[in-house]
Amino acid sequence: MTKKHLTAIALTTALAAGLANAQETKKSWTDALTLKGDALFRFQSSDEEGKAEQPRNRMRFRGRLSLDAKVSDDLKVGVRLVTNTGEPITDIVTMTDYFNDKTATFDRMFIQWAPLDGVQLIAGKMAQPWVAVSDLVFSAEMNPEGAAAKAVLKLDDGIELQGTAGYFVIQERSTGPETSLAAGQVAATLQLAEKTSLTFGASLFSFDGVKDEKLLYTPANAYGNTTRKVGAAPDEYLVYANDYNVVEGFARLNLDVGIPVSIGGQYAVNTEVDEEDTGYLFELRLGKASDPGSFEVGYQYRKLDKDVTLGLFAENTDTGNGANVEAHIPYIKYIISKRFDVKVQYAMAIKDRVKDTDLDTFKADFNVSF
Repeated sequence: MTKKHLTAIALTTALAAGLANAQETKKSWTDALTLKGDALFRFQSSDEEGKAEQPRNRMRFRGRLSLDAKVSDDLKVGVRLVTNTGEPITDIVTMTDYFNDKTATFDRMFIQWAPLDGVQLIAGKMAQPWVAVSDLVFSAEMNPEGAAAKAVLKLDDGIELQGTAGYFVIQERSTGPETSLAAGQVAATLQLAEKTSLTFGASLFSFDGVKDEKLLYTPANAYGNTTRKVGAAPDEYLVYANDYNVVEGFARLNLDVGIPVSIGGQYAVNTEVDEEDTGYLFELRLGKASDPGSFEVGYQYRKLDKDVTLGLFAENTDTGNGANVEAHIPYIKYIISKRFDVKVQYAMAIKDRVKDTDLDTFKADFNVSF
């Protein structure tokens, strides 16, 4: 074999190796996409004092499908499609209406840009950008729409600081000022030991354009807030009696004492009113439902005065109202297999703390995620 032949073979081998390596490293456009979702079935039984034909038993369900695309190293877009009947804080729908098809809507549609390391700018309809140790001020399924900025700074010794600010549109009006929410928060997480961490912080949620406006979403339901009547019959209607400038403090301690333990709390006050202005929440969780066969038990106590926060967005699926409520909520959650879990809880609530209306709600949730 001549030297020329050996040179040709070497070049051909190198070229083939280069092409093979290029094919291995070349990424498909689908590699930038992340698709995930879940399906939930719920049996729910509610017993409300003073209502006829109680308890009310329902079979309910929820479906969610999200798609995120990493456009570049610093740019991401996302959308999420969910079952929903138009409610702002829950995607659970009831099985009814003679097998009619159920509606699906987008509850998230956002652009997320990271111009600097540790900094995110988000615009659109998004997940709550602030730290939420629980759901005293806002339901966990409430997705605000507007613009937000978030900065995370990681320091030595396991300290992480986070600051968030945002402006969100609640109701745009062509003939008057819009109803909006300006939010700001500072939070810190301390890694105290290998399995011990403490998160704490403070938030300001300032609602604008609420007082003297017609009730949002449902004209006859203020979800526990104080209202007043305007006009004369038959054109009489309800408006909000107060503004809402909510100051919140929160903390959560996670530790391990042979089993994982989590203790959390929130305190909130509305600085725009002088009475019925306070709310607080306490949570305790023992164990952590993560791997198949694992389980956790938990308990939550919440109490919200009539005007501590805008009741429409506070968790009300367990209490009937978002504000003017008090509730004890124990639960247990068990992981049946990978991506399949069951959660059972029983909420013992006072829906109206003035009328002392009892509402007991049992839920059994079967959830599969992918």
